[in-house]
Amino acid sequence: MRVVSLGSGSSGNALLVEAGPQGRTKLLVDAGLSARMIMERLRRLGVYPSQLQGVLVTHEHRDHVLALPMLAKHYAVPIITDARTYKAIEESVISGIWRTDSGTLVPMRRAARATRSLSSVPEQPEASALESLEVSEAPGPAAQEPASSQPENPFTNWLPLPVGSHRLFGDIEVTSFPISHDAIAPCGYLLAAVGGCNVCIVTDSGEVTPKMLAAMQQADLLIVEANHDRERLLRGPYPYYLKQRILSAKGHLSNEQAADAILRTWRSDVVRWLWLSHLSRTNNTPALALKSVSAQLRATGADIERVHLAALPPGMGDIWDSAQLWYTPSLWD
Repeated sequence: MRVVSLGSGSSGNALLVEAGPQGRTKLLVDAGLSARMIMERLRRLGVYPSQLQGVLVTHEHRDHVLALPMLAKHYAVPIITDARTYKAIEESVISGIWRTDSGTLVPMRRAARATRSLSSVPEQPEASALESLEVSEAPGPAAQEPASSQPENPFTNWLPLPVGSHRLFGDIEVTSFPISHDAIAPCGYLLAAVGGCNVCIVTDSGEVTPKMLAAMQQADLLIVEANHDRERLLRGPYPYYLKQRILSAKGHLSNEQAADAILRTWRSDVVRWLWLSHLSRTNNTPALALKSVSAQLRATGADIERVHLAALPPGMGDIWDSAQLWYTPSLWD
C-alpha cells in the first residue's frame, strides 16, 4: 500500500491511496484542493483521474470536496460516501454554494478562486480547460439568466457507504466510522490492503470517541488531526464564536488531544507511522505540533524511537510505502 498526501489543512485536503499489484487500486480520500491542483499533483505521481476507482468523502465542507464536480463530470469518478453526505454535496453543487470549514457559506466561484490563489503551481493547459466547473468565464449573456436557472448536477456515479459500514473496493477494504464534527454525517476511514497493512484517517473531529480509538488502534499508518495549539488559538485573532466552535466537541482536535489519542492507542509491539494533519496556519505550526506531541509522548515514557512522526504541509507532502517501509518528508523539495 502506498499513501501520498496531496495537501492538508484549511486550504484543502486530499490523500491518494494505492494498493494491489502495481498499485492497481487507486482511491482518493477527500478532494478538497482545486481541480487544477489535484490534476497537477496526481500527474507528478504518474496517476491520472481516469485511473481512480473513487473518492472517499469524510464530510461535505469545501476544503474536502472542492474538486469533486470536476472529477465526477469529466472522469465519472465514483463518489463514495454516506447518503446524507452525498445529498449535502449534491445540494451544494446545484445551489452553487459551498459550506466552509469555518461554518460560512461561500459561492463556488469565489471558493475556487481563493483556493487557487494559495498555490504556486503553474497553470496547466489541460487542467485549465477543466476549471470551467469551478471558475466561470467572463460575464456574458448567460450571467443574466434568472436565479432560478440551476447548474447541472454532475454526480451520476455514487457508491453508498453508510457511516459504520465496510465495503471492498478492489484491493482495499474500507471501513467507515463516525467522528464528531459539525457536518451532516462526518466519518473517518480505516483502509486495509488485502493481506497487508492498515491506514487510519481521522480528521475534523472535536473529540475522540471509543469507535475512533478502536479504528486507530489497528493502524500501521495513523493520520490524525492536530489542528491547533489551544493557547495560541485563545490568544489569536479569530472571533469568539469561531474559537468556541473549534474548541467544541464538534470542532477540531488540538495538539494535546491528538497526542492523547495516540497514547490511548499506543502499540509497543510494532513500529508505527504517525502523520499530524489539518494543521491551522493561524493557530499552529508544524514545528509546534511536532514539539507538543513528542513532548507529551515522552512525558508518559513512550518509546518515541518506535514511531515516525511528521506534520503534513498544505502542499504536496509525505509518502508512505508499506512495501518498502520508507518515508521521507523532503521528497518533493
